[in-house]
Amino acid sequence: MVSNKQSTRAFIAFLVTWSFAVLTVTGLVLYIVPQGRVAFWTHWSLLGLGKAGWADVHMLFGGMLFVTGVLHLYFNWKPFKKYLAERVKGHLELKRELITSLGAALLLIAGAIADLPPISWVFDLNETIKDSWASKPGHAPPFGHAEEVALPALSQRANFNLEAALGAFAAAGIDVANPRANLAQIARANDTTPAALYALIPSGPERPAELAEETDPMAVEERLAGSGIGGKTLRDFAKSQGIAPDVALQRLEALGVGAAPEDRIKLIAERAGTRPIEIAKALLISGYRPEPME
Repeated sequence: MVSNKQSTRAFIAFLVTWSFAVLTVTGLVLYIVPQGRVAFWTHWSLLGLGKAGWADVHMLFGGMLFVTGVLHLYFNWKPFKKYLAERVKGHLELKRELITSLGAALLLIAGAIADLPPISWVFDLNETIKDSWASKPGHAPPFGHAEEVALPALSQRANFNLEAALGAFAAAGIDVANPRANLAQIARANDTTPAALYALIPSGPERPAELAEETDPMAVEERLAGSGIGGKTLRDFAKSQGIAPDVALQRLEALGVGAAPEDRIKLIAERAGTRPIEIAKALLISGYRPEPME
């Protein structure tokens, strides 16, 4: 008959195995999920779980792996000590393997901190995948967490007519019990997504060309913060801000930054050694010099 200690040891060993398996799956999913602003805007989900759900499962089983790993070592302490004793008695035959594996681990850590290739390629691919979600039409909100802003405030910030929006919702059979609710609340009540609701809203008037010339960098940053500038192409950003494409290219050339209309703002910023929001300021404010990346 299997002893209670042996049964517990086997139970812990299986928990370690399942924790590792779940962490592998959740880690892969979290690697490819869209950024939070896109995930919440589109109600992204996989197998019934949204971004937050997958993150919760990953965190839970990360803690589970730590606890069961400690318990596994406790229940197998004697075999572990015996193994160590044999290695010492054998003059640490695995000394070379121990040192090389430790060196490899330290190199990986250093490469990740310094953002050096080929390790940096893993992070670059991650960003490319996440940015690709935002590049799909209607998948990017006008600014971060727009779904949580009350409709009256959203209409002002996103430049649309509130009454026209409510009329469009009614025509589409969308029930809006509270005109001051936000898109997330309305979407939940109507079994849809904030992105789908926003797509129903009639566009406001084009931003007048005279407003494209701004003078306050802080005002530009406040207005555009969280709007996913980096994922937009130069052409799309210029159009949304009322800037002529040739003017945008001229302003970048004046900074010594080469660009094409289809280049993403993030790529242009990397070339210039700055942040996407700084490129946006340079495009909107004549003569502005972007602050270098710290």
